[in-house]
Amino acid sequence: MGSLDVSPRPLGSRPGSTGQPEANTDTVSAIVVRKAVRYESFLGSGGVLAADGRQYVVASLKGKNGQLDTEYVFEASGQTWEADLSTTGGRTRSVADREWPVIGFDLPSPLSASTPRIRSEDSGERWTLGDDASTVLSEPGPRYELNGLTAPETVSQGEPMTVELSVTNVSETDGRFLAAVYWPTERIADDDESHVIERTVAAGDTVSATLDIGTSATVNETKAVTLSVEGHVSTSRDVRVEVP
Repeated sequence: MGSLDVSPRPLGSRPGSTGQPEANTDTVSAIVVRKAVRYESFLGSGGVLAADGRQYVVASLKGKNGQLDTEYVFEASGQTWEADLSTTGGRTRSVADREWPVIGFDLPSPLSASTPRIRSEDSGERWTLGDDASTVLSEPGPRYELNGLTAPETVSQGEPMTVELSVTNVSETDGRFLAAVYWPTERIADDDESHVIERTVAAGDTVSATLDIGTSATVNETKAVTLSVEGHVSTSRDVRVEVP
């Protein structure tokens, strides 16, 4: 399924280290390896990180006296990647079910990963992910093809809007499909409303998802607005919202 939770083993990197992190350094824990991740944000909007040829390593982070190291790298097979997950919307509150603060890495997939580990640039401490993580990192992820996005051409302000999305897993790998459907909410001080679609899809199978989206906070005047989908598939539709 392209997902793995692993218990990190801390490795001391400084001369004379005993192999355990020094007291009062940041603690990395609850590491997860996934081909796609879901995140949540304050102000109502969340989303999905999912792209062909990419995978994600996310970990919980706790620091001394509430102060956190800001520089981390992921090391594997002589290569390094800086911690960097691009999320949209308001301030992120969780990623991959890990409450903020977290650190995350956007990595190529598949990735030949001998002794994968996370390293703090500030303290020099390292946390290895183990052999099972190497296996998941080196596996190909599923790929999905959009069959169609169905939405009305016109909707009356305040009436629910029904949206249907259909996709097929066109790979030979069973997987977890993730996509976020975004709908504008201009009438309130908030990010665009998001609805995350999550489905388990076997290789070669097709699945559909139906959403009923509220429109009362969409716009202040009659006009066309954009319904968009981002995640394992991306697409958009313009819908005219008529305000009474």
